[in-house]
Amino acid sequence: MGEAGMESLAQAREVTAVELKVWTPFLDLQREMRSLFDRFPRILGETPEFEFSPTTDVVRENGSIVVTAELPGIDPQKDVQIMLEGDMLVIKGQKVAEKEITEKDRYLHERHFGSFERRLPLPDGVDPDSIAATYDKGVLTVRVPVPAEAAEKARSIPIKVG
Repeated sequence: MGEAGMESLAQAREVTAVELKVWTPFLDLQREMRSLFDRFPRILGETPEFEFSPTTDVVRENGSIVVTAELPGIDPQKDVQIMLEGDMLVIKGQKVAEKEITEKDRYLHERHFGSFERRLPLPDGVDPDSIAATYDKGVLTVRVPVPAEAAEKARSIPIKVG
């Protein structure tokens, strides 16, 4: 391919990249509004609440539902509650972040507090006494054994085309 062909190919790729950019005016406006409201308490001299939303994964593994949540820096005995409310597994807690800097001409002490709550639906017939939770290296793992009857109810649905 000649030099002109390579230049034309490069221009075509550049146009394709521009065509793939999606214009999202409402999302952009929402981001700007959120940013404005996040800065507003600081303008008034108030400290905004520390936002904390742990990463949570839910998988089926060996006849159990396994929930893992990344909760680094949290004391699970003191700051986390796991409950069963009807057919919902509820994991909630709070995180406290504290930062202190003491230097020659400067002292800084900041505290941030934030709470989180995750509600996960469970199948019928889960035995509350069989639910187990562990915390290791900043990761909370909750295992919920699924009754055989609930596991049997799951089935694949074929997709018809045309």
